[in-house]
Formats: sequence, structure tokens, C-alpha cells
Amino acid sequence: MRYLSVLVALASALASAGAADAVARKPIAGQDVLTGKHVALSQFGGRPVFVSVWGSWCYGCRTEAPTLAKFVKAHARQVVFLGINTVDSKKGARAFADRYGLRYPSIWDPRGLLAGAWSRGAPTILVFNRRHVLVTRIEGTASNAQLTAALKRVAAA
Repeated sequence: MRYLSVLVALASALASAGAADAVARKPIAGQDVLTGKHVALSQFGGRPVFVSVWGSWCYGCRTEAPTLAKFVKAHARQVVFLGINTVDSKKGARAFADRYGLRYPSIWDPRGLLAGAWSRGAPTILVFNRRHVLVTRIEGTASNAQLTAALKRVAAA
């Protein structure tokens, strides 16, 4: 019986911690590294949003960038794309975006605080539904198949 009460207490503590974590997360918002304008997830109400956590220094991001650029171009009407450029210089971020043709806004996160609140590292794709609830995340280099599956999941919701 004591074992059961310990399990119930542990489950309750973990559930509370998860709820607190969701509340404590920073809003996805900041200065676009490409234009200098303010950009926020909340600007895109009613539309699903894919948020790419990336850096020009990141090997997986360089590997993923051509696939992501093609996917963005093919699905721009179905989903909004937003980036979090983490632990990077503005010069490095702009060169990376130019090299791979990434034209969606990317929040500059030079100390990795925003990225750290939402991901375990780069590359990561955060997938939000129309109500901007986090539905899934793709950690590591995303494939076209993974991106397509995530799109189907949020398009149906």
C-alpha cells in the first residue's frame, strides 16, 4: 500500500512539473535576424506553424536546409514557417539563409535561451496546430517524409 501511495505522489508531482513547464516556456517571439522586424508565433493565428530551431554552425541544419527549403516552397499556403536562429552571429545566419534560400522569418536567439526553452538542440522542428498548441517535434535532421507526416497531422486538426 505504501508503494502505491509513493507512485501516486510521484505521478502527481510529474504531472504538476509538466504543467508548470508548459506555462513557464517563453513565448516564441523576437527580432527577425534577416529583417530586424519583430516576429512572433502569435502573429499567425488560425494557421499551423512549423518552427525550425537552427544555426549556421550546425552540421545537421546544413544537411536539412535543402530539404526544408523545398518543403517550405511547396507548402507555404498550408503552413507558416518560422525559425529560431540560435547561438549564432547575424552575419552567419544571413549567409546561411542566403545560401539555402530560406526566406521565412527567423528569431535571433544569440544566447540560446529561447531555443533552450523549446528544444533539446538544433536542428529541431516544432510543429504547432492552428491553436498554436505544440503537437509534435522532429529532433535531428528532418526528412521530407517526417515533414509531410507532421503537415498531415496539423492539416487534419
